[in-house]
Amino acid sequence: NVLQIVKDSVKKGVKGIIIETAGFAETGIEKFVKIQEEIEIIAKTSNVRIIGPNCVGVTNFNNKFTTSEINFDQSLEGGTISIIAQSGVLGNIFIEWSTSQKIGFSKAITLGNKVDVDEIDMLEYLETDTDTNVITVYLEGVKRGPKLLEILKKLTKPVLILKNGRSEIGSKAIKSHTGSIAGDDKIYETIFKQYSGIYRVNDFYEMFDIAQVFATQPLPKGKNIAIITSSGSLGILACDEIERLDLKLAVLNEQTIQEMSSISPNWTSLKNPVDLGPSIFTTFSTSLNAILNDDNVDALLHIFAVPQNPIETFSLSIKPFLREMRNLSTKLNKPVITCVFGSRWVVERFLKHSYKYKIPIMAQISHAIKAFKFMYDFRNSNKNLNKNTAI
Repeated sequence: NVLQIVKDSVKKGVKGIIIETAGFAETGIEKFVKIQEEIEIIAKTSNVRIIGPNCVGVTNFNNKFTTSEINFDQSLEGGTISIIAQSGVLGNIFIEWSTSQKIGFSKAITLGNKVDVDEIDMLEYLETDTDTNVITVYLEGVKRGPKLLEILKKLTKPVLILKNGRSEIGSKAIKSHTGSIAGDDKIYETIFKQYSGIYRVNDFYEMFDIAQVFATQPLPKGKNIAIITSSGSLGILACDEIERLDLKLAVLNEQTIQEMSSISPNWTSLKNPVDLGPSIFTTFSTSLNAILNDDNVDALLHIFAVPQNPIETFSLSIKPFLREMRNLSTKLNKPVITCVFGSRWVVERFLKHSYKYKIPIMAQISHAIKAFKFMYDFRNSNKNLNKNTAI
């Protein structure tokens, strides 16, 4: 039936077809493989472009068009992140998750078995899309290798790629999922490292955390990162990540330390990482202002680790943290990320205001430091074209 509908659509002059139906080459059954091959021939010999089969189509969050189950009443508006995914259902699930994390999207394209339109076509499209500033890709395999190299070289927007099939077991599973051939993972790894602005990530959470930072924060001018934390242990973990990724822990100048010292209890640690402990609610504003105005600081990681009970007991507000970080980040053109540790109640207090103030909220310190690393590399790449503000 699908094959006949495609033929009839071509006769009627239809220019675009999305086939969401599954059960083609990914089954490995010869009969269904041949049907997909016939559809592919039709796409090559006519003026029609085909997305799918085995996908959930496309979504435009700006004009609220979708061929999927996206609930626009629960989605955010004004996002600049777009996603290309071979997996349809997984693409939808992580759009829902990202919305819950207050991460806004522009476009979502699921490709399925890629009988015609593939990730290369979509990369070319998103490169010219004025509503897209950051491109994320979930990739299982590529059919047009040389063309991929050509487009990766031309792209000027940051691209975060999650490529699965690193293992032999994973590579075999891909064949039955979308009918793709994974290929040697070492080849992909080499390709991604060869081109500036192309960054491989380890999972969806890391991909969207870093994409959110690219979409909302100015690019750091240097490697020097300052840390404000309410937990010394978490600050030390951040230091380990900074060194691992060849970044630098900012050395605060004496004036910065004196400004913080004037309002801080004598038990706080004011050398980077700045550990304000439970005084963070009363000392954060002055400390933040002093640190971000320090010429030795290129970026700031804020680690919030305060239990729910004192926040509720003393009616402490989260909103001023985000408002002041946004104001100073914008004024001084320095990126800021907040990592929140605690109950879901505490996290939701931050997420409630994060979209308004454009401050990325995440749970993984490693994601935050990697985001700074990728942004620093992008700023110094030949694709950046001297951009200083948020992508």
